[in-house]
Amino acid sequence: MKNSYSQNLFFEGDENSKNKNEIVAQIGAIKITAEEFIYSYEFGPAFPKRKDDSKRTHLNYMINEKLLAWDGYEKGLMEKEFAKGIYSDIESDLITEELFKKEILPKVDINESEIEKVIDKKLSEYEIRWLYASDSELLQNYLQQLKNGISFDALFNAQISDSVFIDDREMKSSLYNLYIKNPIFAQIVDTLSAGDISAPIHSDDGWYIIKIENIWKNIITSESEFNKLKSESINAITKSKMDILSDQYVKGLFESENPTIKRDVFNVLRSYTGKFSLSSEKYSEWELDKKLDNALTNLGLKRGEKYTGLTLVTSESSNISLDEFIIWFRNREQHIKLSKNSFIDFSKSLENLVWLMIRDKLLTAKAYQAGYDESDWVERQAGWWRDKISYSVYRNELANSVTLNYEEINQVDDKKSRTEILNEELSKKIFYRLNDLKKKYKIKINEEVLRGIKVSAENDRKAIDTYIVKRGNLIPRPAYPSIDSDWVNWE
Repeated sequence: MKNSYSQNLFFEGDENSKNKNEIVAQIGAIKITAEEFIYSYEFGPAFPKRKDDSKRTHLNYMINEKLLAWDGYEKGLMEKEFAKGIYSDIESDLITEELFKKEILPKVDINESEIEKVIDKKLSEYEIRWLYASDSELLQNYLQQLKNGISFDALFNAQISDSVFIDDREMKSSLYNLYIKNPIFAQIVDTLSAGDISAPIHSDDGWYIIKIENIWKNIITSESEFNKLKSESINAITKSKMDILSDQYVKGLFESENPTIKRDVFNVLRSYTGKFSLSSEKYSEWELDKKLDNALTNLGLKRGEKYTGLTLVTSESSNISLDEFIIWFRNREQHIKLSKNSFIDFSKSLENLVWLMIRDKLLTAKAYQAGYDESDWVERQAGWWRDKISYSVYRNELANSVTLNYEEINQVDDKKSRTEILNEELSKKIFYRLNDLKKKYKIKINEEVLRGIKVSAENDRKAIDTYIVKRGNLIPRPAYPSIDSDWVNWE
């Protein structure tokens, strides 16, 4: 069968789908639809879900953020380079998602046999124990003892000590989860029956001999449970096949564009990056100043001169400048780890980032060329994110203004910690500003629409926080924008 699951997770075959375009709240010219509310609520923090009036609590904080977002627009904060850069990256991410959904997802073909196999793996539970040998000599010793009739359990118990716990040598898991965590290991387990002992398995850290203690099948007790398993299986197969097709798609882009990294400009980048990411000792030891001078000389430049506009990457249809990479890097800096073990590792990890940026740029250009930026779903999400970014930039400006006045505040109250003082002062600033904005803009809530919205957890004192990040895209980010967790301090 052809898989056609929707990206719109909460609007398939239920009441929400009928009302997703209804306005649940309006703040001046800003409208919050039921669709936006549901994504914000479901992917948001748990503290509103624990309240007696969960949906209204969450909506109130959404309204607060929308008010501050609107104030941010009026102050021109979205014209700042940082804000424009983050918004551009997220918009690019959204249209690239749309490209994958429209051009790759339809090519994913799943049959019932594949679904049944995954369901079977999800229902198959394994109890596994293993012996570990750090080197081949110890491995041979274990094999000889097993051959001489020493039981696996005796060798297993001998490995348990004050520093090695039973949990370090055994596990219970579904076969499906084994495939997710360690496909090679799972393939071997899949060939064994209860009571079987495997041949030695080699890995980077040594050797393993595993024994299947027990295998059992969970029983499906209801139609809803089966449907859930089937849906999870379809999604898992779809993701796996999409990953393969996506890699092929990207490979085709690289082959047609033939991108090339300009070595001297890369060396300038490497020294620039090393200056703020390495210790002064490593920077000096790796002679990055000397390498910078050599690269600049080859480019006809000197230290101290402005060298903006240098071309870092050339390709068949476009070039990418050094400045573009630096902006790309800064927007992702908190998610990036450069290897600092050696000069070679540092250089390779930085070069891998350049190739990752090239991938991003090629995909984005292809998506814009195909017009996916005009998709209704992309435009709606982009609007939500634009509001969130405007709010976040404005909140940061308020926080910075509080920080600047910290010494003055501290003279008034020296009994509290710096963090407590800053948080209290920021809350005051936000509170007073919200009061002014609520007088300026009319707020209208449609209680009937709000009551009709179905959510997964409501008035649930045991609700827990989950944080879902989209990592496979151009920029790691929450799946959908939602309210800040910091609002919990207002409760």
